[in-house]
Amino acid sequence: MFSDTPVPDLFIHDIMPKLSGNAVKCYLFLNSVFYNGSRDATQADVADRLGISEEAVNESLLELSRVQLITVSDQDISIGDLKMQELQKRYRPISSSSPSEIGQRENQSEEREKIVTLIKMTFFQGIMTFMWYDLIDRWFEAYGFEPEVMYALFQEAANNNRLDGPGYATRIAEDWAAAGVKTYDQLSVYYSRFLEKNRIKAYVGKKLRRSLTEYDLKDVDMWIDEFGFDQGIIDEALSKTRGAQRPTIRFVTAVLKDWHERGLNSLEGVKAYEEARQEDASRFGVKQGVGRDNRDNFSVEESEFDTPMPRIDGHDD
Repeated sequence: MFSDTPVPDLFIHDIMPKLSGNAVKCYLFLNSVFYNGSRDATQADVADRLGISEEAVNESLLELSRVQLITVSDQDISIGDLKMQELQKRYRPISSSSPSEIGQRENQSEEREKIVTLIKMTFFQGIMTFMWYDLIDRWFEAYGFEPEVMYALFQEAANNNRLDGPGYATRIAEDWAAAGVKTYDQLSVYYSRFLEKNRIKAYVGKKLRRSLTEYDLKDVDMWIDEFGFDQGIIDEALSKTRGAQRPTIRFVTAVLKDWHERGLNSLEGVKAYEEARQEDASRFGVKQGVGRDNRDNFSVEESEFDTPMPRIDGHDD
């Protein structure tokens, strides 16, 4: 009656919030049995002691098995060693290294430990769950982030009030890694480009007098990333929508794609091409295949997929 049942902090902080109520009760009861009584327990025992059906116990045991908290056999139920599981996940055998390599690795480890401590104290009031430690280790190893970049990642998530779970921070890490960001200097370049793209997106929406949909934003990304166009060329394409009551991104994309396929990469080249095209059309009395200033070329697009601007707000002109 007066005995104590140890429960790992790993369970309390990282696993318990994700479990159902019955699963938590089953795990706590099984821990009590394991540490203070018989080392075996059947499903019938658990159902009887907790006052729930064997079906509910079975569902809870399956839930606990999926997260490797227990092992269920035909004869009994065993408690998993959470601490050993965590050590095995963190342990990475290292082959023999030269003294210089060992020293470099130790220095890197010290720098990372310092930034992890700073992250814990700054963003988690000194109490950070093992989940975050594990994620930080993975991001360091998989993406090669400098410690300053790791701190900036958490600062970005905190600025958006999104440290309640790992999802948002994970997406940031994936975005930065996909963009080749490892050092703080590379991150600064990434942010500058990101802000510029957002500014152009806001400018396009203002020019077209409409909110941009998710698909519109992807088109603008294509203009910048795939076609390599700056705002000057994009603005020239937007000018072709003059007179349209409902100008569409689709039309602007068609114009920019035409210029891209013709190898035009400067505003001067674009203007020269357009002037020559118009002169040829006038000389031969041919109507333009794409009525660039004709409002009849524009169709009404659905705007059901409007999404907010990306994480960092752009600046209006």
